[in-house]
Amino acid sequence: MLTTIYPNTNMGTLQNLGSAANDYASRNAFQLYQVRRPRNTQRAQRAALDIFTSFLHFCGIAPSGELYEDPTAWQGVTFGLVVAFMQWLTQNGYAIHTINDRVSTVKTYMRLAHSAGFIPDGEIIRLQGLKSYSSKEGLDLDEKRIASGVETRRGKKKTSSTFLSESQIDILCVPRNETPQARRDALIFCLMFDHAMRVSEVADLQVDNIDRASRMLTFYRRKTGKTSRHILRGRTWRLLSEYLSRDNTKPTGPLILASCKTGALIEKSMSTAAIAARVRELGEWVGIQKLSPHDLRHAAATCAGNDERTSLNSLMRFGGWESASVAVRYLNRASDADNAGVRLGVDYNESIE
Repeated sequence: MLTTIYPNTNMGTLQNLGSAANDYASRNAFQLYQVRRPRNTQRAQRAALDIFTSFLHFCGIAPSGELYEDPTAWQGVTFGLVVAFMQWLTQNGYAIHTINDRVSTVKTYMRLAHSAGFIPDGEIIRLQGLKSYSSKEGLDLDEKRIASGVETRRGKKKTSSTFLSESQIDILCVPRNETPQARRDALIFCLMFDHAMRVSEVADLQVDNIDRASRMLTFYRRKTGKTSRHILRGRTWRLLSEYLSRDNTKPTGPLILASCKTGALIEKSMSTAAIAARVRELGEWVGIQKLSPHDLRHAAATCAGNDERTSLNSLMRFGGWESASVAVRYLNRASDADNAGVRLGVDYNESIE
Protein backbone atom coordinates (compact mmCIF):
# COMPACT_ATOMS: atom_id res chain seq x y z
CA MET A 1 0.00 0.00 0.00
CA LEU A 2 2.82 2.42 0.81
CA THR A 3 4.34 2.01 -2.64
CA THR A 4 0.93 2.80 -4.09
CA ILE A 5 0.67 5.94 -2.00
CA TYR A 6 4.22 7.10 -2.58
CA PRO A 7 6.14 5.05 -5.16
CA ASN A 8 9.39 7.00 -4.67
CA THR A 9 11.48 5.12 -2.10
CA ASN A 10 12.91 8.47 -0.99
CA MET A 11 9.79 9.70 0.78
CA GLY A 12 11.29 13.00 1.83
CA THR A 13 9.44 14.59 4.74
CA LEU A 14 6.61 13.37 6.91
CA GLN A 15 4.49 16.16 5.45
CA ASN A 16 5.04 14.77 1.95
CA LEU A 17 4.10 11.27 3.05
CA GLY A 18 1.00 12.53 4.88
CA SER A 19 -0.10 14.56 1.87
CA ALA A 20 0.36 11.57 -0.45
CA ALA A 21 -1.58 9.35 1.94
CA ASN A 22 -4.44 11.87 2.08
CA ASP A 23 -4.53 12.01 -1.69
CA TYR A 24 -4.65 8.21 -1.92
CA ALA A 25 -7.45 8.00 0.69
CA SER A 26 -9.46 10.66 -1.15
CA ARG A 27 -9.08 9.06 -4.59
CA ASN A 28 -9.96 5.60 -3.26
CA ALA A 29 -12.53 6.49 -0.59
CA PHE A 30 -15.26 4.39 -2.22
CA GLN A 31 -13.06 1.36 -2.90
CA LEU A 32 -11.62 1.36 0.63
CA TYR A 33 -15.16 1.32 1.99
CA GLN A 34 -16.61 -1.21 -0.47
CA VAL A 35 -13.90 -3.82 -0.02
CA ARG A 36 -15.07 -4.26 3.58
CA ARG A 37 -18.70 -4.81 2.63
CA PRO A 38 -20.28 -8.24 1.87
CA ARG A 39 -21.26 -8.95 -1.73
CA ASN A 40 -24.96 -8.73 -0.93
CA THR A 41 -24.46 -5.28 0.57
CA GLN A 42 -22.52 -4.16 -2.49
CA ARG A 43 -25.31 -5.36 -4.78
CA ALA A 44 -27.95 -3.59 -2.67
CA GLN A 45 -25.96 -0.37 -2.69
CA ARG A 46 -25.50 -0.48 -6.47
CA ALA A 47 -29.26 -0.94 -6.82
CA ALA A 48 -29.94 1.99 -4.49
CA LEU A 49 -27.61 4.30 -6.39
CA ASP A 50 -29.14 3.19 -9.70
CA ILE A 51 -32.51 4.35 -8.35
CA PHE A 52 -30.95 7.64 -7.20
CA THR A 53 -29.56 8.06 -10.71
CA SER A 54 -33.06 7.46 -12.11
CA PHE A 55 -34.32 10.21 -9.81
CA LEU A 56 -31.66 12.61 -11.12
CA HIS A 57 -32.64 11.73 -14.70
CA PHE A 58 -36.26 12.47 -13.73
CA CYS A 59 -35.02 15.90 -12.64
CA GLY A 60 -33.33 16.32 -16.02
CA ILE A 61 -29.79 15.85 -14.71
CA ALA A 62 -27.20 13.21 -15.62
CA PRO A 63 -24.38 12.57 -13.12
CA SER A 64 -20.89 13.24 -14.43
CA GLY A 65 -19.81 9.70 -13.60
CA GLU A 66 -20.78 6.39 -11.99
CA LEU A 67 -22.11 7.18 -8.51
CA TYR A 68 -20.99 3.82 -7.12
CA GLU A 69 -17.43 4.19 -8.41
CA ASP A 70 -16.54 7.88 -8.72
CA PRO A 71 -16.50 10.34 -5.76
CA THR A 72 -16.28 13.28 -8.19
CA ALA A 73 -19.72 12.35 -9.57
CA TRP A 74 -21.22 13.50 -6.24
CA GLN A 75 -20.23 17.14 -6.71
CA GLY A 76 -23.41 19.20 -6.54
CA VAL A 77 -25.46 16.67 -4.54
CA THR A 78 -27.03 18.51 -1.61
CA PHE A 79 -29.10 17.85 1.47
CA GLY A 80 -32.14 19.20 -0.34
CA LEU A 81 -31.70 16.73 -3.20
CA VAL A 82 -31.72 13.83 -0.75
CA VAL A 83 -34.93 15.16 0.84
CA ALA A 84 -36.46 15.42 -2.63
CA PHE A 85 -35.30 11.86 -3.41
CA MET A 86 -37.01 10.62 -0.26
CA GLN A 87 -40.26 12.31 -1.34
CA TRP A 88 -39.93 10.96 -4.89
CA LEU A 89 -39.59 7.41 -3.57
CA THR A 90 -42.66 7.94 -1.40
CA GLN A 91 -44.76 9.28 -4.27
CA ASN A 92 -43.66 6.45 -6.56
CA GLY A 93 -44.95 3.71 -4.28
CA TYR A 94 -41.78 2.31 -2.75
CA ALA A 95 -42.15 0.41 0.52
CA ILE A 96 -41.11 2.21 3.72
CA HIS A 97 -38.27 -0.23 4.37
CA THR A 98 -37.00 0.28 0.82
CA ILE A 99 -37.19 4.06 1.15
CA ASN A 100 -35.18 3.96 4.38
CA ASP A 101 -32.57 1.66 2.86
CA ARG A 102 -32.17 3.65 -0.36
CA VAL A 103 -31.87 7.00 1.42
CA SER A 104 -29.43 5.50 3.93
CA THR A 105 -27.19 4.36 1.06
CA VAL A 106 -27.24 7.82 -0.54
CA LYS A 107 -26.34 9.38 2.82
CA THR A 108 -23.46 6.91 3.23
CA TYR A 109 -21.99 7.76 -0.17
CA MET A 110 -22.46 11.48 0.43
CA ARG A 111 -20.36 11.13 3.57
CA LEU A 112 -17.73 9.18 1.65
CA ALA A 113 -17.68 11.84 -1.08
CA HIS A 114 -17.34 14.45 1.67
CA SER A 115 -14.32 12.65 3.09
CA ALA A 116 -12.88 12.69 -0.43
CA GLY A 117 -13.36 16.46 -0.58
CA PHE A 118 -16.28 16.69 -3.01
CA ILE A 119 -19.19 17.53 -0.66
CA PRO A 120 -19.07 20.69 1.52
CA ASP A 121 -19.10 20.38 5.31
CA GLY A 122 -22.38 22.23 5.58
CA GLU A 123 -24.28 19.69 3.51
CA ILE A 124 -23.12 16.85 5.75
CA ILE A 125 -24.10 18.76 8.88
CA ARG A 126 -27.60 19.29 7.48
CA LEU A 127 -27.75 15.66 6.34
CA GLN A 128 -27.41 14.49 9.95
CA GLY A 129 -30.87 15.85 10.65
CA LEU A 130 -32.54 13.68 8.00
CA LYS A 131 -33.90 10.62 9.81
CA SER A 132 -35.42 7.42 8.48
CA TYR A 133 -39.14 6.80 8.83
CA SER A 134 -39.95 5.20 12.18
CA SER A 135 -42.37 2.27 12.36
CA LYS A 136 -45.22 4.54 13.47
CA GLU A 137 -44.40 7.15 10.84
CA GLY A 138 -44.33 4.41 8.21
CA LEU A 139 -47.77 3.13 9.21
CA ASP A 140 -49.23 6.64 9.16
CA LEU A 141 -47.63 7.40 5.79
CA ASP A 142 -48.95 4.19 4.25
CA GLU A 143 -52.47 5.01 5.46
CA LYS A 144 -52.23 8.41 3.76
CA ARG A 145 -50.85 6.89 0.56
CA ILE A 146 -53.61 4.30 0.41
CA ALA A 147 -56.22 7.02 0.95
CA SER A 148 -54.66 9.01 -1.91
CA GLY A 149 -54.52 6.02 -4.24
CA VAL A 150 -50.72 5.75 -4.08
CA GLU A 151 -49.12 2.31 -3.96
CA THR A 152 -47.21 1.32 -0.84
CA ARG A 153 -45.06 -1.39 -2.40
CA ARG A 154 -43.52 -2.07 -5.80
CA GLY A 155 -42.77 -5.50 -7.21
CA LYS A 156 -43.89 -8.92 -6.01
CA LYS A 157 -41.99 -9.16 -2.73
CA LYS A 158 -44.22 -10.23 0.15
CA THR A 159 -45.13 -7.64 2.76
CA SER A 160 -44.74 -10.14 5.59
CA SER A 161 -43.60 -13.67 6.28
CA THR A 162 -45.95 -16.54 5.51
CA PHE A 163 -47.46 -18.29 8.52
CA LEU A 164 -46.75 -22.01 8.86
CA SER A 165 -48.75 -24.19 11.20
CA GLU A 166 -47.07 -26.78 13.37
CA SER A 167 -48.71 -29.57 11.38
CA GLN A 168 -47.46 -28.14 8.07
CA ILE A 169 -43.90 -27.94 9.41
CA ASP A 170 -44.12 -31.52 10.65
CA ILE A 171 -45.23 -32.71 7.20
CA LEU A 172 -42.44 -30.83 5.41
CA CYS A 173 -39.77 -32.17 7.77
CA VAL A 174 -40.64 -35.79 6.95
CA PRO A 175 -39.74 -37.46 3.60
CA ARG A 176 -42.76 -37.72 1.32
CA ASN A 177 -41.64 -41.12 0.09
CA GLU A 178 -38.68 -43.51 0.17
CA THR A 179 -36.52 -41.71 -2.40
CA PRO A 180 -33.19 -39.90 -2.08
CA GLN A 181 -34.78 -36.67 -3.29
CA ALA A 182 -37.51 -36.85 -0.66
CA ARG A 183 -34.95 -37.42 2.12
CA ARG A 184 -32.88 -34.50 0.84
CA ASP A 185 -35.94 -32.23 0.70
CA ALA A 186 -36.97 -33.08 4.25
CA LEU A 187 -33.42 -32.47 5.45
CA ILE A 188 -33.47 -29.01 3.88
CA PHE A 189 -36.64 -28.15 5.80
CA CYS A 190 -35.19 -29.52 9.04
CA LEU A 191 -32.05 -27.41 8.68
CA MET A 192 -34.05 -24.28 7.92
CA PHE A 193 -36.59 -24.73 10.70
CA ASP A 194 -34.89 -26.73 13.46
CA HIS A 195 -31.67 -24.72 13.02
CA ALA A 196 -32.98 -21.43 11.52
CA MET A 197 -30.38 -21.59 8.75
CA ARG A 198 -30.37 -19.14 5.85
CA VAL A 199 -30.69 -20.59 2.35
CA SER A 200 -27.10 -19.59 1.53
CA GLU A 201 -25.87 -21.42 4.62
CA VAL A 202 -27.70 -24.59 3.61
CA ALA A 203 -26.39 -24.37 0.05
CA ASP A 204 -22.80 -23.94 1.28
CA LEU A 205 -22.84 -26.98 3.58
CA GLN A 206 -20.18 -29.62 3.05
CA VAL A 207 -20.23 -33.21 4.27
CA ASP A 208 -17.12 -32.61 6.36
CA ASN A 209 -18.90 -29.78 8.20
CA ILE A 210 -20.42 -32.57 10.29
CA ASP A 211 -18.65 -34.23 13.18
CA ARG A 212 -20.68 -37.42 13.54
CA ALA A 213 -19.02 -38.46 16.81
CA SER A 214 -20.15 -35.30 18.59
CA ARG A 215 -23.18 -34.65 16.36
CA MET A 216 -21.83 -31.14 15.76
CA LEU A 217 -22.56 -29.11 12.64
CA THR A 218 -20.08 -26.31 11.95
CA PHE A 219 -21.05 -23.93 9.18
CA TYR A 220 -20.11 -20.54 7.74
CA ARG A 221 -22.56 -17.64 7.59
CA ARG A 222 -21.96 -15.60 4.44
CA LYS A 223 -24.06 -12.69 5.66
CA THR A 224 -22.10 -12.05 8.85
CA GLY A 225 -18.76 -13.67 7.99
CA LYS A 226 -18.98 -15.75 11.18
CA THR A 227 -18.82 -19.50 11.83
CA SER A 228 -21.55 -21.17 13.91
CA ARG A 229 -21.74 -24.52 15.66
CA HIS A 230 -25.04 -26.35 16.18
CA ILE A 231 -25.67 -29.63 17.97
CA LEU A 232 -27.75 -31.90 15.72
CA ARG A 233 -30.64 -33.49 17.55
CA GLY A 234 -33.98 -35.18 17.04
CA ARG A 235 -35.41 -35.49 13.56
CA THR A 236 -32.62 -33.49 11.94
CA TRP A 237 -29.96 -35.88 13.24
CA ARG A 238 -31.98 -39.00 12.37
CA LEU A 239 -32.73 -37.79 8.86
CA LEU A 240 -29.17 -36.59 8.27
CA SER A 241 -27.74 -39.93 9.40
CA GLU A 242 -30.00 -41.81 7.00
CA TYR A 243 -29.25 -39.39 4.15
CA LEU A 244 -25.49 -39.77 4.62
CA SER A 245 -25.64 -43.54 4.86
CA ARG A 246 -27.92 -44.08 1.88
CA ASP A 247 -27.88 -41.10 -0.50
CA ASN A 248 -24.74 -39.00 -0.07
CA THR A 249 -22.08 -41.46 1.06
CA LYS A 250 -18.88 -39.64 0.08
CA PRO A 251 -16.72 -38.35 2.97
CA THR A 252 -16.28 -34.93 1.37
CA GLY A 253 -18.09 -32.67 -1.05
CA PRO A 254 -21.40 -30.78 -0.97
CA LEU A 255 -23.98 -31.99 1.54
CA ILE A 256 -27.14 -30.89 -0.25
CA LEU A 257 -26.99 -32.51 -3.67
CA ALA A 258 -28.88 -31.34 -6.73
CA SER A 259 -31.30 -33.67 -8.51
CA CYS A 260 -32.19 -34.39 -12.11
CA LYS A 261 -35.66 -34.53 -13.63
CA THR A 262 -36.07 -38.17 -12.65
CA GLY A 263 -35.54 -37.25 -8.99
CA ALA A 264 -32.16 -38.96 -8.69
CA LEU A 265 -29.42 -37.05 -6.91
CA ILE A 266 -26.31 -35.96 -8.79
CA GLU A 267 -22.83 -35.10 -7.50
CA LYS A 268 -23.33 -31.36 -7.64
CA SER A 269 -24.30 -28.89 -4.97
CA MET A 270 -27.82 -27.49 -5.01
CA SER A 271 -27.84 -23.73 -5.64
CA THR A 272 -29.65 -21.20 -3.47
CA ALA A 273 -32.09 -20.53 -6.33
CA ALA A 274 -32.82 -24.25 -6.72
CA ILE A 275 -33.40 -24.64 -2.98
CA ALA A 276 -35.74 -21.65 -2.95
CA ALA A 277 -37.67 -23.06 -5.90
CA ARG A 278 -37.97 -26.45 -4.21
CA VAL A 279 -39.18 -24.85 -0.97
CA ARG A 280 -41.82 -22.96 -2.90
CA GLU A 281 -42.93 -26.09 -4.77
CA LEU A 282 -43.25 -28.20 -1.62
CA GLY A 283 -44.99 -25.34 0.16
CA GLU A 284 -47.73 -25.50 -2.45
CA TRP A 285 -47.96 -29.25 -1.79
CA VAL A 286 -49.07 -28.50 1.81
CA GLY A 287 -51.30 -25.60 0.77
CA ILE A 288 -48.91 -22.65 1.22
CA GLN A 289 -48.48 -20.21 -1.62
CA LYS A 290 -45.12 -18.49 -2.23
CA LEU A 291 -43.32 -20.19 0.66
CA SER A 292 -39.73 -18.97 0.90
CA PRO A 293 -36.66 -20.18 2.81
CA HIS A 294 -36.84 -17.05 4.96
CA ASP A 295 -40.39 -17.99 6.00
CA LEU A 296 -38.94 -21.12 7.62
CA ARG A 297 -36.18 -19.18 9.37
CA HIS A 298 -38.75 -16.64 10.55
CA ALA A 299 -40.99 -19.43 11.86
CA ALA A 300 -38.07 -21.01 13.72
CA ALA A 301 -37.07 -17.71 15.35
CA THR A 302 -40.68 -16.99 16.29
CA CYS A 303 -41.09 -20.43 17.85
CA ALA A 304 -37.84 -20.05 19.80
CA GLY A 305 -38.71 -16.52 20.88
CA ASN A 306 -42.09 -17.61 22.24
CA ASP A 307 -40.36 -20.04 24.62
CA GLU A 308 -39.87 -18.34 28.00
CA ARG A 309 -36.64 -20.31 28.48
CA THR A 310 -35.03 -18.61 25.47
CA SER A 311 -32.85 -15.65 26.38
CA LEU A 312 -31.97 -12.86 23.98
CA ASN A 313 -28.36 -14.02 23.89
CA SER A 314 -29.25 -17.62 23.08
CA LEU A 315 -31.71 -16.47 20.39
CA MET A 316 -29.00 -14.31 18.78
CA ARG A 317 -26.59 -17.26 18.72
CA PHE A 318 -29.30 -19.59 17.40
CA GLY A 319 -30.08 -17.39 14.40
CA GLY A 320 -26.61 -15.96 13.93
CA TRP A 321 -27.71 -12.36 14.42
CA GLU A 322 -25.11 -9.79 15.38
CA SER A 323 -27.69 -7.13 16.18
CA ALA A 324 -29.85 -7.51 19.28
CA SER A 325 -32.42 -5.16 17.69
CA VAL A 326 -33.11 -7.81 15.03
CA ALA A 327 -33.35 -10.79 17.36
CA VAL A 328 -35.42 -9.03 20.02
CA ARG A 329 -38.34 -8.77 17.58
CA TYR A 330 -38.84 -12.49 18.01
CA LEU A 331 -39.01 -12.39 21.82
CA ASN A 332 -42.79 -12.22 21.78
CA ARG A 333 -44.20 -14.02 24.78
CA ALA A 334 -47.87 -13.33 24.14
CA SER A 335 -48.90 -14.95 27.41
CA ASP A 336 -46.63 -12.70 29.48
CA ALA A 337 -47.78 -9.45 31.00
CA ASP A 338 -45.76 -6.41 29.95
CA ASN A 339 -44.29 -6.14 33.45
CA ALA A 340 -43.40 -9.84 33.74
CA GLY A 341 -39.89 -10.34 35.04
CA VAL A 342 -39.65 -6.87 36.63
CA ARG A 343 -39.07 -6.74 40.38
CA LEU A 344 -39.32 -3.49 42.36
CA GLY A 345 -38.81 -4.83 45.88
CA VAL A 346 -42.51 -5.09 46.69
CA ASP A 347 -44.50 -8.15 47.69
CA TYR A 348 -45.44 -10.11 44.56
CA ASN A 349 -47.00 -13.01 46.44
CA GLU A 350 -50.25 -11.31 47.45
CA SER A 351 -53.40 -13.10 46.36
CA ILE A 352 -55.74 -11.61 43.78
CA GLU A 353 -59.21 -11.08 45.18
